[in-house]
This record gives sequence, C-alpha cells and structure tokens, in this order.
Amino acid sequence: MTSFPWHHRQNRRHDQAKPAAAVEPFREIVGLGLITILFGVAVLAWPGKTLSLLGVLVGVWLLVAGAIRVYGAFGHDQSTGRRVLLGGVGVLLIVGGIACLQHVATGVAVLAAIIGLAWLVSGIAELSIAFLTHGRIRTSLIAIGAVSLLAGLAFLFWPGLSLGLTVLLTGISALLIGAAEVAFAFQLRQHDTAAVPSGHH
Repeated sequence: MTSFPWHHRQNRRHDQAKPAAAVEPFREIVGLGLITILFGVAVLAWPGKTLSLLGVLVGVWLLVAGAIRVYGAFGHDQSTGRRVLLGGVGVLLIVGGIACLQHVATGVAVLAAIIGLAWLVSGIAELSIAFLTHGRIRTSLIAIGAVSLLAGLAFLFWPGLSLGLTVLLTGISALLIGAAEVAFAFQLRQHDTAAVPSGHH
C-alpha cells in the first residue's frame, strides 16, 4: 500500500521553465512496501492458520500502514487536498485495523470485506494522485493502483471465499503490491537524484 506525502524540490536552473515535479520520500514508500511484503509472507507461511490469527495479522498490518499514511500526509509540505485524501485513507486503514484486532471480523466474509475495502481505498488514492504526475511515475502509480483495485474487487465480489482461499489471496496480493511499492520507491529515488543538482538541498 503506497503512501503519498508529496513535497517539491526545484531545480533553480529550470524553475522559470516548468514547475518542479512532486516526489515522495523514499524511506516511507520502502517501509510500506516492506511491511506489506512481510505481512504477505506471514500470512502464507504461518503454521496453524485460523480466522482469529488472520484477523490479528490483518489488523496489525492495517494499523501500521494507516499510521505511516497519516504521518506522511501531515509530515510534509503539500496541498490541503492531498492532506485530506491521504490522511483520510490512513484513518480508514487504522479503523479497519482496530476492527480486526477487536475481533469484529468474526467471519471469513467480514474479514475479506475489510481487506477488500483496504485495497480499494488505497488503489483509488494511488490512481487519484497518478493523474497529478507525469511520465514513468504516473505509469507506475496507475499500475499499482490498478492492481490494488483488482485485489479489492476480488475480495468483495468473489462469493463464498473459504478461509484457505482468503489466506492465499491475501498473501499473494500483499506480496505483489508490496514488491511493486518497493520497486516504485527505488524508481522515485532515481528520479529524485536525477532531478536535483549536486549540492542542492
């Protein structure tokens, strides 16, 4: 699940020609990607899978991911609209995490719905911000957002998911999206390095 706390770094040589591109902090995106990957690995590899255990794993993942999103939304200089969008997504993830940890998800269908909604809101946020960027960054964000949306829709509209199938779908989707986020973070780091002249901070 990608976080989008944007800030602007301008190249003084070109600030008269075009606005600076918005770039995300590398560490936050890598952190989110790694957390999502670890969550996927834990879901797939943990022995003795039960609904209660899966609910706890999902709850912890959503709490951490939501907290990073909220921090990212309010921890950097950016527009009010982006703060509201990204902070709102973070709050929704935190609420979902609390619900899981309080055992609100007492059935597979409820837990699958929470996971599906988490992927959906994340995908919508990623697609929304993708259209405020350009080039390869936009393409990457659209790809991650689309995968998130597809994963969310699979959870919400696949009737009769068993616990085993929910575990499998949760783990695979987390691994795919987490790996994409880590790759995206390194792409942004490369873009940021190329955009900022040496010695300019």
